[in-house]
This record gives sequence, structure tokens and C-alpha cells, in this order.
Amino acid sequence: MGDTESGTPARSPWWDWLVRITGDRGLTAPPVPERRDSERRTSSVWSFTYGSFRPRRRLGRRDGDHERIFLDWHEPRVLYLVLAIVLMCCADALFTLNLMAIGAEEMNVLMGALIALDVERFLAIKIGVTCASVVLLAIAARRQFLGMVPVIRVLQLFCAGYAVLILWELWMFSVYIAALPFHWRPWSD
Repeated sequence: MGDTESGTPARSPWWDWLVRITGDRGLTAPPVPERRDSERRTSSVWSFTYGSFRPRRRLGRRDGDHERIFLDWHEPRVLYLVLAIVLMCCADALFTLNLMAIGAEEMNVLMGALIALDVERFLAIKIGVTCASVVLLAIAARRQFLGMVPVIRVLQLFCAGYAVLILWELWMFSVYIAALPFHWRPWSD
């Protein structure tokens, strides 16, 4: 592109065609300078911590947004469900190991293989997978699972399932302890 006699650079025919097609939508206007010295949307540990204790996004901005967006605030019942599931998962792992110590067998083949391989790995995988799963479900608590079932119902189902499992394991403790040949009292000297 060469200079014209007026001192302004000559534009190519392609540039004129682009301006004509787009309607000169800011192609020839100079850019507006930024008014701030720093970017306000940068993320930091402070913004994460502040947003965790003082969340702003409780609802969507427009009608129907609650179906499409992920929020940074959920109802307290979601937290209670997640905590209950994680605590019951830990109790299940503890009860499973204690039941196996007094003669029970693990019916889940994968978990049985993990216990036989390494107990610490069994605990890490069982609790880790459960924690990761319920965190993902908690993030999507306002959405629909498979487009039909609210995810909060899935969390409630998991919580109820763990409660039934804990009751089953407590019943198994009573059966195994009653069948022991000696009187077992774990809290006596």
C-alpha cells in the first residue's frame, strides 16, 4: 500500500469492499482507549475466597437462566446432602473393613480386589471417587439429569441408598457378633 499525495495511506479495493459489506462497523474508527489501569475480571485467591463467603450469583439474570447456568450459591440442603453422603461413605468404608476383620466378605468385586491389594488405596479411591462425584452433582444441583430428573433428587437417592447400606451393615454387625464363639465387648479392657 503506497502513500497518496495527501499523505494518507492508500487502501486496497478489498478494504473498500469490506467496509461497504459490513457497513463500516468500527472498521475505520480508532479504538476506544481502556479507562481502567487494571483488568477487573482477573481471578485471584482473594476473589475466590470472597465469592465463597459472599456469593453474588443466586439466580440467573434473565428468565429461564436457572435451567442453563451454573451458580456460585446453592441452597443449604445441597451442602447437607453432600456432607451426609461423604460421611456415610467414610462410615461404609470403616464398617466394611471391620466386618471383613470379623469374617464377612466384600460382595463388590472391584472393592474386594482393592481391599486385597491395598487398604489405603481402597480408602483413597472409594472416598475420592465419592467426593468428586457428589461435588460435580452439587455443582449441577439445579439442572436436570437426562432432561427428566432434577439432580437434587439424584443426590437424595444416593443419600437414601447410603443410609440403607449403613443400616444393613449395622444389622450384619449384630449377626456376626452374636455368632462369635466368645463374648466380644469392644469397649471393655
